[in-house]
Amino acid sequence: MKIAAPPNLPVTDTPYQYSADPRFSPGVRRPSRLLTALFPCLTGLGSLYQAFASRRDLRAYPPPGSLVEVDGCRLHLLRSGQGLPSVVLESGLGGMSTAWGWIQPEAAKFSSVVSYDRAGLGWSGPDGAPKTATRAARRLHALLRKSGVRPPYVLVGHSMGGLLVRVFAHLFPDEVAGMVLLDAVHPDQHLRSPDIGTHMRTGFRFLRAVPFLARLGYVRLTGLFGSWGEGLPPRQAAESEAFLSSYRHLLTTRDESLAWDTLCAEVRGTAGLGDLPLAVLTAGKDVLPGQPELQGELARLSSDSTHQVVRGADHVTLVTCREHALTVVEAIRQVVAKAQAARQEHRFFPARSGGSRA
Repeated sequence: MKIAAPPNLPVTDTPYQYSADPRFSPGVRRPSRLLTALFPCLTGLGSLYQAFASRRDLRAYPPPGSLVEVDGCRLHLLRSGQGLPSVVLESGLGGMSTAWGWIQPEAAKFSSVVSYDRAGLGWSGPDGAPKTATRAARRLHALLRKSGVRPPYVLVGHSMGGLLVRVFAHLFPDEVAGMVLLDAVHPDQHLRSPDIGTHMRTGFRFLRAVPFLARLGYVRLTGLFGSWGEGLPPRQAAESEAFLSSYRHLLTTRDESLAWDTLCAEVRGTAGLGDLPLAVLTAGKDVLPGQPELQGELARLSSDSTHQVVRGADHVTLVTCREHALTVVEAIRQVVAKAQAARQEHRFFPARSGGSRA
């Protein structure tokens, strides 16, 4: 296993920049907007503006992909490129297909690539079913099959998406040819690192109030989550900002956070990845204590893995900043190349039956 930075390096040479403040912060561009937004929200004008702007966004930003009926829900899927293996992009908590604005078109130059929106997020329809990793993985599998996206798959998971792709690989091992984890969640991180636990509890408490704030127009007027789409191509940045002000999108984000313990428990029930090609990319900026060790454990899920710390990238900009996104694309390229080599050596048979697990 190749590690980008050995753990015994002196502190001055570490690729990590530790965060001095572990508290949750959505990242408001101008703090003054927090106060100026109060008046319209308290008078009801914010709610009117929210309703008007939401309808405007639906007209301004139609779905760039197709809507596919799966399990009683219309899911949005964006497909590009051609060839095998098929690269499948899974976003993090409250994420959507726009987050891959740099990565998808670049990866499409060497393979077929799909991104999608989980139910209730982005352009996908709402869904009242409980949030579980197993349901998400089975629904994604059905979406891929119904859309004609052929295995084998290289699964790419960012943040919470790392939990979901691990469950997918557990359920459908014969259809997975590789995996890329992007600053992915470790299922025990909130239990083993007090700083990460504090950060997450603070953030999840805040998310409980976010749908209400969105309905009042406060989220939109303050640009509360605007920084989460900064750095993306202009179109995807605008789409991201629109949906990160949407009541429905943020309600689903809250629901995903409430299911956190369930998701982590499901991942703990999965096995390792054997010799599956695996690339782990870890953000090097705003790192909380315990994060490097946990990310190292993720890299040890496979005997054929690489682990790279991306200097200057934080948890969000690892995907949204073009410079860091190109580093991600190169990691995907390497895993795709390994999967293609294995297929040529007849060591991978995606069509064989009996590969799925109940």
